[in-house]
Amino acid sequence: MNELVLTLPDEEGLIQDWVDFEPAIRRQEAVTGRQAPIPTEIGPRGGRRLTARFAEWLMGLADGWVTDVPGLKRAEQLHKIGNGVAPHQAYEAYHRLMNVDKHEAHTEERNHG
Repeated sequence: MNELVLTLPDEEGLIQDWVDFEPAIRRQEAVTGRQAPIPTEIGPRGGRRLTARFAEWLMGLADGWVTDVPGLKRAEQLHKIGNGVAPHQAYEAYHRLMNVDKHEAHTEERNHG
């Protein structure tokens, strides 16, 4: 099945109104160091749908990490992005787990020493 995608003009010419999500979008831009991509595109039936590049950006992945992989269709890209791990959250979880062990060992030494 062929997939028809109607695209908008270049992102530089568009202004995105994030409404209530503006603070969260600006925080993510600061974390990633990249401007938020346009979040939606016109799908094959004329409605708006999420872009894979925006989902990739939300997860904190490098630009093109999934979306520039040759041969992956949009649905496959979104599936891989959605089943992936957000690197910043994984790092934070790992960091906290490593510190829990150190904290517990230090606490046990004080209690038994």
